[in-house]
Amino acid sequence: MELLPGVIKEERDGYALYVVERLSDELKKEIRDRLSAICNGAALAKSPCLLYSYPETAKEFVKRYKESEKSSQNRRKGMIGELLAHVILEIEGRFIAASPFFNMEERNFKKGFDIMMFEPKDRELWIAEIKSGAKQKDHKSATTSLVGLLNNAQNDLYERLNSNDSGPWRNALNAACVAMNGASSETSVMNKILSQHADNAIAQKNSSQTFNVVLIGAIFHPTSERVASAPIGRKYSRIVEAQYFKNAFVVAIQKGTFEAVYDFLKSEAKDETSI
Repeated sequence: MELLPGVIKEERDGYALYVVERLSDELKKEIRDRLSAICNGAALAKSPCLLYSYPETAKEFVKRYKESEKSSQNRRKGMIGELLAHVILEIEGRFIAASPFFNMEERNFKKGFDIMMFEPKDRELWIAEIKSGAKQKDHKSATTSLVGLLNNAQNDLYERLNSNDSGPWRNALNAACVAMNGASSETSVMNKILSQHADNAIAQKNSSQTFNVVLIGAIFHPTSERVASAPIGRKYSRIVEAQYFKNAFVVAIQKGTFEAVYDFLKSEAKDETSI
């Protein structure tokens, strides 16, 4: 089925595969409409301050991308993969984002968790880890490489959630204040949950088995070689059987190139008349 024109969705119990076949006008509109809230947080996106407007946010994204150009292609893929994950999760509407895409202190990757989310239905915290990349030379298919990205996301998040380091929770509490609407009941519940996890970290009581997680793999590979959903489903089943986490949801994203999203935002940043 189509999530929207240009984006095909295949979902089963516990996992979903999204294939971005083209950067359609509808997908561009979703990026325009959501970019400020995704990058700055929902609370700041509502501010009349021009700093948080769409044109300025697009410019800031381009600046941060260019900073990543000095590092490696993998970091640029990481930026675009994380942005696509944000946009897709926002469109789906299952979660309320509780952390902004931008690191507020510097033009660098956030420290801590990739995305924190609040699920209104069960009023619970979900933590997402995103790994992005291309098909590896020693892998027989793009599907194999995507499962590898999911393995990396699983292992990284498993290690961090079992580390009892209080640093990520300090960052998480600050991020939630920026990302969510301050006076809402959801914000109050989220702050209470995060504070308890911070206390547990200090007391060395946190365990990955008490956390809900979203593991996301974003692969940039021609859609003529479509990622297969069955191996994604088998990966999800292995995660559940191993009981690494309280609950898990697996998201796989495929797009042909990562440059197209950046080129779109770069053109938007230069031509404000198109906004």
